Amino acid sequence: MWSIKVCILLVATVFSMHGFWGCSPSGQDKGGKSPSVTIQFGTLPVIQALPLFVAAEKGYFKDAGLDVELVPFNSAMEKDVAMSAGQISGYFGDMITPMVLTANGTLVKIVATHFNIKNEQRMFAILAGPKYPKKDLHALSSAGIACSSNTMLDYLMTRLLQKKGIAANTINLVEVKSIPIRLQMLMSDQVPAAILPEPLVTLAEMKGARVMIDDRKTGLTPTVLVFSDQFLAKNPDAVKAFLQAVQKGNDYINKNPDEVRPTMNRECKIPEPLHQSFAIPAFPKLNVPKNKEVMDVYSWLREKNVIKTDMTYGQFVAEGYVQ
Repeated sequence: MWSIKVCILLVATVFSMHGFWGCSPSGQDKGGKSPSVTIQFGTLPVIQALPLFVAAEKGYFKDAGLDVELVPFNSAMEKDVAMSAGQISGYFGDMITPMVLTANGTLVKIVATHFNIKNEQRMFAILAGPKYPKKDLHALSSAGIACSSNTMLDYLMTRLLQKKGIAANTINLVEVKSIPIRLQMLMSDQVPAAILPEPLVTLAEMKGARVMIDDRKTGLTPTVLVFSDQFLAKNPDAVKAFLQAVQKGNDYINKNPDEVRPTMNRECKIPEPLHQSFAIPAFPKLNVPKNKEVMDVYSWLREKNVIKTDMTYGQFVAEGYVQ
């Protein structure tokens, strides 16, 4: 897990990106009277963020009286630096980064769980390389799994393997921070295994990699919507309206999956070979993350000494915004 100190050193880089932030998905600048609240909301080009892009394109934010600028980032680090610098109102991401930001003095709150795997869909998997000869998960975890330490994927990998009786201290984590490089190393058999997100899991399978275990039905991989404490204090009604607009995006996708495929391919960077075949996921109702799932992630971070202080559920989550 990168340090908040690193964030501060990178703030200048974030400022230089301001011109790039002007980009927004099509359909976000429809006519009408000027909205009263402006929200700069950080996004990543991943499948779980699709409802945000759809809500922008369909005009749901404008309809709610909001001027929402979806600020695109290429990496979670860039997004988190922007949040710590106060350059965005909120962001979409995993559950770990808001905890670490809060622990290090950048006060933010999770207001909703946006997506989680509690059914037959999958979003992440541990895969063996095409030429890796062993099929046993225990042997594979000892041989080496490419991952980035102290991240949500590290947490997921640890919990998935623990469910199979593999102790955390026996897992051989091969440090590879870049996901594209991780995929490349897996497919060229430079590492025995790797943990990857969709749609790269499906792409790797197409090219001969083998899924050893995935996250379906586990509920271990929530993505969340986060706002700064300052923005929440000043704009509680705007946050509620924002979440309602995102829920409309969820509902539209579920009712019209084929219609949003072009948006998914473009905004979520789906590899070209999967443009027509990759399954569009069903999105659940927004909800507030449960104490148990939040504190399990916190406990893991505490055990790894990423967070060094005792903290509570209420320091991470703000209830009352999901309607």
